[in-house]
Amino acid sequence: MVASRSREGTRLIDLIELSGLQKPTIHRLLKQLVTSGMLMQGTDKRYHLGQFSYELGLAAAMHFRIRETCEPFLERIANLTGDTAFLVVRSGADSFCVDRKMGAYPIKVFTVEVGHRQPLGVGGAGLALLSALPDSDINQIIAANDKRFEQFGALTGAKLHKLIASTRKRGFSIISDFAVAGVTGVGRAVLDRGGYPLAAISVSTVSQRMDSVHQDMVSQVLKSGVTELAAALSYTGTGRAQ
Repeated sequence: MVASRSREGTRLIDLIELSGLQKPTIHRLLKQLVTSGMLMQGTDKRYHLGQFSYELGLAAAMHFRIRETCEPFLERIANLTGDTAFLVVRSGADSFCVDRKMGAYPIKVFTVEVGHRQPLGVGGAGLALLSALPDSDINQIIAANDKRFEQFGALTGAKLHKLIASTRKRGFSIISDFAVAGVTGVGRAVLDRGGYPLAAISVSTVSQRMDSVHQDMVSQVLKSGVTELAAALSYTGTGRAQ
């Protein structure tokens, strides 16, 4: 929860509301996390990720090469579409932005930054990733994020279920205005050999540009890119073990 708002910081009252835990329990957990260096508290009393969280990330990166493997594919997708391309992985009930590349189109879309996390299903890549999961996982994730959807326009669990159904029928995701007003994202999941999603890539741009013609082009570029990327991840051993 703190990581999802690490830039602006998270208040104690936010953690109580989001977690449903009692205030004394939250206090105890926060004290332990601050003492261990996982969290830090600013002068404004808001909580942020601490130095040890960064150190753990560096240590894990040695065994988690998905960003390096995906980078040339993401770069090519951004260049071919002219738009901003995002690489996202699942982190519990969240999507986590691993990388972002920008195309040549003059109006840049910065819906999320590298390191940003948000409820799984928000944004083109997150929706594609969520839609590729088993139904049991989807139901658990949507239930866990129910209170958090209020931050993203009029998004609700019921609307997300409809978006998932459309994504599965179409083969790729399309989502507009929920993460950022006036922005449309198109995404596809990267699947392992068993059909389980390893990651997802989306392309986002201003909604006026993402007409049906551009949407079709983006979808085809993504389809080719995620197919090649799935093979590369399998070859490097970065994907899920079978």
